[in-house]
Amino acid sequence: MEHSHTKTSHYFLRAIILLGFAMLIVYLVKTDSLIFYIAPHMQKYVEYSSILLYAIAIYQVYLGINSIWGKNSASSCGCEHPPSKSPVKNTIAYSLFILPLCLGFLLPSTAMSSSLADKKGMNLTTSVAAKNITKQLAASTVSLDNSVQQTTASTLSSPTPIPTIEPSPVKESNQSGSEASATKSQTTQSDNTVTSAPSDEQLQKMFKAPDEFSEDFSKMGLILYKRDLITVKPEIYMEVLSTIDLFKENFIGKKIELTGFVYREKELKTNQIIVGRFAVSCCSADASPYGVLTEFPTANNLAKDSWVKVTGTIEKGNYNDNDIFKIHATKIEKIPSPKSPYVYPNFDPLPELNKNE
Repeated sequence: MEHSHTKTSHYFLRAIILLGFAMLIVYLVKTDSLIFYIAPHMQKYVEYSSILLYAIAIYQVYLGINSIWGKNSASSCGCEHPPSKSPVKNTIAYSLFILPLCLGFLLPSTAMSSSLADKKGMNLTTSVAAKNITKQLAASTVSLDNSVQQTTASTLSSPTPIPTIEPSPVKESNQSGSEASATKSQTTQSDNTVTSAPSDEQLQKMFKAPDEFSEDFSKMGLILYKRDLITVKPEIYMEVLSTIDLFKENFIGKKIELTGFVYREKELKTNQIIVGRFAVSCCSADASPYGVLTEFPTANNLAKDSWVKVTGTIEKGNYNDNDIFKIHATKIEKIPSPKSPYVYPNFDPLPELNKNE
């Protein structure tokens, strides 16, 4: 009889724990806090899991009631392991579930911030991330190609004045096609001798993909280069920064606008901050901080972890012996923390890139 009461208590305790996790998921959904832990494309699976947890909890209650009535259907089929008779082992086992459940309800849901970026390390170059993203983008290459055919045709006909690259022969050097084209563009700017846009052939050389995994970023570069202002939308944050990073020489002098939280490192000067965001693939456990070095005269007055919108010009930079691009800010506005503070990989960025353009 004592063994039966012990099993009954285990059934009901398991039911309470399972119901607790189901209620925690519902609570996070109702309070719009699930976004702090799970990427949007994974949230529906977490929401569905609450239904499954609820069903399993009901089954545990059913087994508990059967145990009280003297029925033992679960153990009669030999499909259940009896619980340990050791109170210490049981306490440890159930604590592994009860403790995180309590923390989920008691601790506030907040976005990841500078404290975690300190531990993970802020990434000022997105080249490595670009390679990983483009491998994932390979599956959607067909749709990207269809989109870019229409997009590039309309974009390349834009009348926006851009410095022309002189068609005259250039001395041989170790520079790649894109770097050489960018250098010529900068030279003609300083001479003030050019007013027309580069030809389609010259643009293709400037944004020639260094490898097969960078072809989609090459197409994005063709589009972004033609714009007077590059707006880094949260929906394609990583994709735009990866494009600029891969072809940074071509974007020197271009105007840019982006949002993020203020991050500082000890090595930064008083007029420097890093405007960053956390990139999440599936959940907060795989989050990585990415940012852009930004210079502004009164940058030291901006509070850490405050959210800002930066407008400025792209310049060449170097940080910890790494070549990066930086922003020479002309304007920094304080903004409220966004409802969705993280950014996520976009496997079809071109439609979003051209939205409202």
